[in-house]
Amino acid sequence: MQHPESIQIADLMTRDPVTVNERTTAARALALLTEVGVRHLPVVDHGRNLLGVISQRDLLAHVSAGGGRRLLATIMQADVVAVTPDTPAHEAAYLILHHGIGCIPVVDRDGHLVGIATDADFVRVAYAALGGKVPVDERELEEKEAASV
Repeated sequence: MQHPESIQIADLMTRDPVTVNERTTAARALALLTEVGVRHLPVVDHGRNLLGVISQRDLLAHVSAGGGRRLLATIMQADVVAVTPDTPAHEAAYLILHHGIGCIPVVDRDGHLVGIATDADFVRVAYAALGGKVPVDERELEEKEAASV
């Protein structure tokens, strides 16, 4: 395992995450979250510029209150803390803890979304650092299969 201080966010982020645009409805975004099994969706424009993030918790609250037709532009978190791929992972973890957020988008120098890191990604690192054998989940298997093609 790499020395913890040398791990960059690029080493643990999910690359090219599932995204939505700001004209997506809350109900559609919630259905997409359920379909792909994630808890956060970055909101991007046609050029993959990061506009905001919407969480499963926020979507559930809006949809259950009858706001399923609301556009993400009106309910997304637009003031988003983001990092670049070369950000040390410990700095990204600090930002997640400090701001009380469940994910941190990763953008290139031009503001284009390239990945996302979630609290679960950091738990996997902690698990491995504590001596655990990280189980291979479906996403890891898919990434390995795609890389071998």
